[in-house]
Amino acid sequence: MNRFFAPLLSGMMFLLLMLCPLAVQAEKVHWEDKAYDFTKIQRAIIHDIVIKDTSELPSDLTEKVVQEEYMKTASKPSYRVMHPDKDAVLYPQDLADIYVKAEVLKWHDDYYIKPAYTDWETRSATRKVKRSDGSWYDETYYYTVPVYHPEKTIYTSTVRVKFDVYDAKTNKLVMSRDELRERDDSYHGQQGIFGRISKSFFDDLGKKIKANE
Repeated sequence: MNRFFAPLLSGMMFLLLMLCPLAVQAEKVHWEDKAYDFTKIQRAIIHDIVIKDTSELPSDLTEKVVQEEYMKTASKPSYRVMHPDKDAVLYPQDLADIYVKAEVLKWHDDYYIKPAYTDWETRSATRKVKRSDGSWYDETYYYTVPVYHPEKTIYTSTVRVKFDVYDAKTNKLVMSRDELRERDDSYHGQQGIFGRISKSFFDDLGKKIKANE
C-alpha cells in the first residue's frame, strides 16, 4: 500500500468508529400472532395516542401536532381508518376488524460528553519536479497531520412508543411493538423521530394486510 495513503485509511477507520455509533440508536421489540390472518383486515379503529409523560413537551401545541402526525401515518390505503369518536355514527365500531392503541412512553432531551481525541487528516501540496529533458512540472503529493478534537457536549433527543393491535371481535392482542430511538446532535428533535417511528409501524402493518394482494 502507498505509504501516503496507509495513515489516511487508518485515520478514516478511526473516525468512522468514533462517529457512526453516535448518529442514531434504536431498540425495537416486535411481536405478532403468527396464526392471525392480517389480510382479512378492512377497517381499523385508531384510538388517539396517549402521551404518558407530558412534562418535557414544549407546549400543548406539540401534543396536538403529535396527535395529528399519528393519525396521518395511521391512514393507509389498504384499510379504512375509523376514529372511535368521529366515525361512530357513520361506521359503527362493530364493523371494525382491529383496533390500535399506542402510548408515548418517553419524550426526553439529554446530553453526554464526547471525550477529546486526535485523528489524522490528509493534506495535499505541490512541488516542482525536474524532468530528464530539463523542463519542470508540478507534482501533487500527500501527507498526513494529527488533528486534535476537543471534548464536546453531544445533545440527544429520545422517543419511545408502544403500539398494540387487537382483534376487534375478540379483544385479543395480535401484534405489538415497543420502539425507542435516540438521535445525537439533536435538541427538541423528538417530533421528527416520533413521525419516523409511527410511519415505520403503520407501514409494516399495511404490508401485512396487503400480503396476499
